[in-house]
Amino acid sequence: MGVNLQLLGIQAIPRLAEKFGVHVEFPEERMVFGMLPEDFQKVFKDSREILDGLFHEFKASWWDVYDNSDIGMERIALAKEMQLRENDVILDVGCGRGYFSIAAAKFSKFIVGLDLMNGFERQGWWTNFRISMKELNLLGKVIGLRSDARSIPFKDSSFSLAVAVHSIRNFPDKESIEGAFSEMKRVVTKKGNVIIVESLPIARTKAQEAHLQLFRCKAKCTSGELDFLPEKELVEIFHRVGFSRIEIKHLNYNFSAAPPFFYLDSSSLAEREREEAKKAYDRAIDMIKKWGDASPPAVFVKATK
Repeated sequence: MGVNLQLLGIQAIPRLAEKFGVHVEFPEERMVFGMLPEDFQKVFKDSREILDGLFHEFKASWWDVYDNSDIGMERIALAKEMQLRENDVILDVGCGRGYFSIAAAKFSKFIVGLDLMNGFERQGWWTNFRISMKELNLLGKVIGLRSDARSIPFKDSSFSLAVAVHSIRNFPDKESIEGAFSEMKRVVTKKGNVIIVESLPIARTKAQEAHLQLFRCKAKCTSGELDFLPEKELVEIFHRVGFSRIEIKHLNYNFSAAPPFFYLDSSSLAEREREEAKKAYDRAIDMIKKWGDASPPAVFVKATK
């Protein structure tokens, strides 16, 4: 059983239990936030046992897990919003665990997921990526490739579409984002499109406000994530890269589409910063336990080469 799809079970198990009319002892997603790492691992282990039972008794599949998770439902909605075509060959930049690559594979011909994973504390990342695709019978449609998005190892015009879904927050700085956009433009065909979907630093609901508070703690206290860019700054990067046309939409699915799970380890912070970080973290966790987690509205930018 692969790690990546099993993580979706945290969201999917309550829906699947209701669908199959069974009672399971399993916490709501909101109660998992703020858990000690060892407690989270226990929830993770319990989810595996519950999923094994559902697979055996009700012939549920990993597609059922994906389709009944907020993450899967949001990625499917995005794939439909992109109006993917069955002959599309797509580059998924910053593919992470492959959650959007999976959705895109439902509607298109072939997906290359590109990411820099397998670095510090990420050993086995691509093995888990491949296990996910095997569990969903997608090995013939999706492959993963370790590469820097600022130097994409494909010839010009290799893809009909290049996308980055909830991934530019993982770039080190705006210059890196601009370099990636330039490369994405290079590898799509003439009149091909580059599509970016990223959360905005705004909230429409209490659950979105809670998400923003915790994500800001994570971006400030851990490495590897930027705060969400304002729409104006993001669009300015597209203009500098020189696309022929740029279209912008706002999407607000109100799903827990990128839950910012993390446990605060403030030992590396200065004493005063440690106290401030702990207060902000505890406040954010309390908000999520009260209102739940929902990703903020996202900007959908479609740029034509």
